[in-house]
Amino acid sequence: MDHDDRDPAAARVRDELARLGRDQASAPEVHDSVTARVVAALRAAGAGPAHSVRRPRLRRLQVLGLVVGIGAALVGVVVGVAMLADTPPTSRDPGPTARSMTVSPSTPPIPLSDAEILALLDRPADYGPLADPKPLASCLDGLGYSAVTPLGAGPVDVGGRAGVLLLLPGETDRAVVAVVVPPTCTAAHTGLLASTTLHRP
Repeated sequence: MDHDDRDPAAARVRDELARLGRDQASAPEVHDSVTARVVAALRAAGAGPAHSVRRPRLRRLQVLGLVVGIGAALVGVVVGVAMLADTPPTSRDPGPTARSMTVSPSTPPIPLSDAEILALLDRPADYGPLADPKPLASCLDGLGYSAVTPLGAGPVDVGGRAGVLLLLPGETDRAVVAVVVPPTCTAAHTGLLASTTLHRP
């Protein structure tokens, strides 16, 4: 048996509702526009609390994202400045020159005395295999003496290797740089055999 059949109050309410449903004159018919406004109002009332909850959360997320972005940018700036501060300034390497070149300590010295080397200044230059202007110019370019005419030259053996002794201008008017290069000396590979700096008397 249904629970409502045993409850007289519930039965009366059910009967009254049924009667009102059948009574056409109990209330006027509601217009569609009114129904639409009621529905819209109910929807707006239902959406209000949801928006009131989401918007603060959205604003908090936006603020958090902004703070994280600014922090990342500041970290990048600090790291970049630190790297620039630690990086030594770069300068163009002019390449080795006869003035800065050094030879291995095991390389034999020039087998001539200072006087014999300086005596080449008073003799016609003998370039031997480097007599051709093109290989001589290439060799001088590799030594850092582009467009420089040697002050003197002569053949010499260094440690059993044939070479050409070239006398080049030094840092001062009285200084002379003596270098010994192989006959195959070029700008790409001078093959410097020996080097020394002398001073005219």
